[in-house]
Amino acid sequence: MNKNKLEALLSLLDDPDKEIHKSVEKELIELPVSTIPQLEDFWLESKNPIFQERLEMVINKIQFKTVKRELIEWSSNENPNLIDGAILVNKSYNPNLLIDPIRKSIQKIKDDVSLEISDNLTALEKIKILNHFFYNIYNYQALSPNQPTNWDGDISTVLSQKHGNYIIIAIIYAGIAQELNIPVYGINLPGSVFLCYKDESSAKSNTENTNSILFYINPIDKGTVFGRKDLQYIIKAKNIVNKAQFYKLASNTSMIKRLVQHEINVYKKLNLNSFIPNFKELFRSIIE
Repeated sequence: MNKNKLEALLSLLDDPDKEIHKSVEKELIELPVSTIPQLEDFWLESKNPIFQERLEMVINKIQFKTVKRELIEWSSNENPNLIDGAILVNKSYNPNLLIDPIRKSIQKIKDDVSLEISDNLTALEKIKILNHFFYNIYNYQALSPNQPTNWDGDISTVLSQKHGNYIIIAIIYAGIAQELNIPVYGINLPGSVFLCYKDESSAKSNTENTNSILFYINPIDKGTVFGRKDLQYIIKAKNIVNKAQFYKLASNTSMIKRLVQHEINVYKKLNLNSFIPNFKELFRSIIE
């Protein structure tokens, strides 16, 4: 869009006629994210609070639309990266998120773990090493679900604070493992997030095959390892209907959807309702 047309549209953004400014807004939010610096310049130059408020809303919608598109593309990948998915969720409400510090934090853990891991180690030995660095050296831990905050699912904040909600802790743990070629994935159990270790010899097997799972991992209990019978006991203790799907690998997209759903629940509890429509839109846009 050329500058003259952009200026003409912006001049109508504070029009008192609702139909006019809504029509202008609809056209503006289709602008590419690269236009935002120009829009921000117009915002700074204006002394009109109505114009500034409406332009700020336009900028937010452009940013969200961009992140939503990126999340759809992410979920369309054959092997979507868990850490990247969590970054996109964080970016949906913090468009100025700095990604480089996140990636440096993840890389530091990966570098430390990779120095101790080799192909001749058993699956349990690899998890023991990962647990040592993740929980004992870097001191990551899950917050109590009884104390929800509006940041406990932000991967950027969690990496700096070393604690977060149980879903983001599981995502970071599994994401690091996967980037180290350690086949750790989520399982979808209501009210809990457990992980599992996929049999590497079954790497090409269907993810629906529970026989390809060597053991399960509790990421909020310092990576405690347990077997299928223990999982059966946990399901019985939770008094929920025992379903075959609870023992199967969950896709990375389903893990990110659980993170978004958790954000919806937390923001409802905190009465931060203005964020919820965007979260719901993100949830619907993720392809499983």
